[in-house]
Amino acid sequence: LSHSVDSFPMSQGPDNMKAGSEKADFKQQLIDAAMQFIDVVDEKCKTLPVLPDLAKKLGPQVKPAYIALGTAGFVFFIFLMMIGFNAITNIICFAYPAVAAIKAMQAKEPGYDEQWLTYFMIFGMFHVIESFYPELLTEYAFYVLVKLLLLVWCFLPMSMGAKKIYNIAVKKIVTVVSKSESKTE
Repeated sequence: LSHSVDSFPMSQGPDNMKAGSEKADFKQQLIDAAMQFIDVVDEKCKTLPVLPDLAKKLGPQVKPAYIALGTAGFVFFIFLMMIGFNAITNIICFAYPAVAAIKAMQAKEPGYDEQWLTYFMIFGMFHVIESFYPELLTEYAFYVLVKLLLLVWCFLPMSMGAKKIYNIAVKKIVTVVSKSESKTE
């Protein structure tokens, strides 16, 4: 009996079935976590004087939490539109790293200087480039998103991206510069 490759689809293998069920489990966990969050918010909202009555007027399936979370999302969207995505990116990419750097300095963690000095060099580099070429913020649609993702990758403790950039690039540049300085002296 000869079987064609098409008669045994790859998606039917046990490894792929397991991966599919893990995706379904993860999706279900996200849905369960969201529903738990909505239930907690709903309980808090029921204590407010206006929201439960408004939810009843809107229909039996409308929870007070939906009104509260929708309003909060709308206010956040207006806030985002007022100050801009770049401002929020700068706040996020400065506030957490500044606190983490101070904690690392106080704890005298080994390698904190490489991580946080490199991070703030990269952060500053973005600001210098933006000051010389402000059109980056308006003409290139995904510039701010790429900036956010790169900076978050650089400061997250799981990735320690700034330290990787230090080891790959900055350390080599410093070595070349110090060799050329020692030759001129």
